[in-house]
Amino acid sequence: MITKGRELAGDQTWRAEVCVVGSGAGGAVVAKELAEGGRDVIVLEQGGHYTKRDFTQREDDMMPLLYEEMGMRATVDQSILVLQGRNVGGSTVHNLCYCFRTPEPILERWKREDGLRDMSYEQILPSFERVEKMLKVKPIQPHEVNALNNKIREGCEKLGYHGLVTRHNRENCTTSGFCLLGCPFDAKQSMLITYIPAADAAGARIFADCRVDRILASGDRVRAIEGAVMHGHTPSHRFRVEAEIFVLSAGAINSPQILLNSGIGNGSGQVGRNLHLHPSVMVAGIYDEDIYGYRGIPQSYYVDEFIDLEKDPKSGYLLMPVFGFPVATAAQLPGFGREHWEIMRNYHRMVGILVLMHDESAGSVSVGAGGAPEIRYQVNPKEQQLFLEGIKHCAKILFASGAKKVIVPYELPLWLDPSSDLRVIDQRGLRPNDIQLASTHPQSTCRMSEDRRRGVVNSWCRSHEVGNLFVCDMGVFPTSLGAPPQITTAALGDRTAGYIRDNWRTLAG
Repeated sequence: MITKGRELAGDQTWRAEVCVVGSGAGGAVVAKELAEGGRDVIVLEQGGHYTKRDFTQREDDMMPLLYEEMGMRATVDQSILVLQGRNVGGSTVHNLCYCFRTPEPILERWKREDGLRDMSYEQILPSFERVEKMLKVKPIQPHEVNALNNKIREGCEKLGYHGLVTRHNRENCTTSGFCLLGCPFDAKQSMLITYIPAADAAGARIFADCRVDRILASGDRVRAIEGAVMHGHTPSHRFRVEAEIFVLSAGAINSPQILLNSGIGNGSGQVGRNLHLHPSVMVAGIYDEDIYGYRGIPQSYYVDEFIDLEKDPKSGYLLMPVFGFPVATAAQLPGFGREHWEIMRNYHRMVGILVLMHDESAGSVSVGAGGAPEIRYQVNPKEQQLFLEGIKHCAKILFASGAKKVIVPYELPLWLDPSSDLRVIDQRGLRPNDIQLASTHPQSTCRMSEDRRRGVVNSWCRSHEVGNLFVCDMGVFPTSLGAPPQITTAALGDRTAGYIRDNWRTLAG
C-alpha cells in the first residue's frame, strides 16, 4: 500500500523487519526483492507520490514536484547546479533512460584500490541481467534517434569521432520528449511503475511525504528512525519506525546528511567526503534549419571518443546530447535583455551538447544550520583543462554538422562561427560562476571499501560501524563511475538485497 502524507493523522509509530529510506534506483530494488522474499518492509520517501495523471508536461508544475529544492539545489558557491529527484521513484522518474552496465575497468579499479569482494563483472552479471529484465532495457532503434541526436552523430562521423546509439528502458515510447518532466504515458520504465508496484504487490508498506531526520542507534545497532510527515514542503506530524534492518538509499547528498545529523556511522571520518559529481557544461549550436530538439527521445547517441577506461580508468570525458524545455534552456543560456531574446528566438533551431567529466575532483557534503546539507566542490586544474578541450570538441562537432553559430555560455557569452579560432576558449578558461556547470550524478560520499579507514560501508554496502545499517545508492561508488549510473545503482540494490536475504539470521540479531 502506498500512503501519502495527507492521509496520516497525528504522530505515527510503525514496526517492520526492514526499513528502507528512499525509493529510487537503489531503495526500490531492495524493497521489492526483500518483500518478495517474505520480509515485512517499510519504505519511506520524503517526496510525494505522483503518477502519469499528475505529469502535466509543464515546467512550472513539475519542477517543484519532482526535483529536490524545486530544481535549485546547488553548491554553496552556486557554481554547480545539482539536480536530484524528490518523489516516489526518485530520479528515475525524470532521468533520460541511458542504460549502461558498470564499466569493467571501473570494477577492476574498485577491487584493486578498495579491496571490494565478489564484484567482478562476472559476479555482478546476474544482478545486471535481473534489473535489465525488470526495467525492459533494450537498444534504441534507428527510427527513434531524433534530429538533435542525428546532428551530433553526423558531426562525429565527419570528424571520425567514435560514438554509438545506446540502450534505454522505455516501452511503447511515444517519443513525446517530456522525459525530464515525468512520462505521462508510462513508457519510461522507472522505479515508479516497475519495482515500486512490485514491492507494493509483495506487501511492502510505502509511505510518501515522510522525511527522515535522524537514525537512532544504541551501541552498534540502529534501533529506530524518526522524521517528519510532510505536507508539501512543510512538516506536520512526526513518525518513528522500528526495525531489525535499515537500508539508507536517500542519495549521495541526503544519505550523508542523515548520517551526519544522527552522529553515527562516521568512525572513519569519511561520511560526506569524496563527493564526485560528473560535472557537465553545455555548448549550443544554432542552425539555419529547424531542429525542434524537444521532440523525440532526448538522449540516444553517446560520444565516447575522449574516454578510454581500459587505458586510464581515472580520467576522461563523455559528450552527450542535451536539450531542455524553454525555461530550463533560458536559464542555462547566457545574456540579458535583447541579447538573450535573440538567442531564445532560435530555440527551435538549436542543438545542445554536454561535456560530462569522469571526475577525480572531490568535494564534500556537510551539514549547516538546521541540519541542511551544504555541498562544496571545485573542479581541479587538470579537469578545467579537459573541460576546455571538450568544449572545443563540441564546437567542432556542431560546426561539422552544419551549425552557423555556436554559443559557449559564459556569463558574457562567447559567440563562435565556423571561421573562429577555438583557442579563444582556452583564453576564457573555466572560472567558477563564469560558466554554469550542472550535475545529475552526485556519488561517492559513503563509499564502499574493505579498508575501514577509506570507506563508510563494506563490499556489500553494510556499515563498518553499525551492524544492521546498509547504504545503497550512488553514494557508495568508491570513485566516479564514468558512465550513466542507473543500472549500476539498481544492480547494487539487487546485490545488497540478496546479501541481506542470505544472511538474515546473522544480520537481524
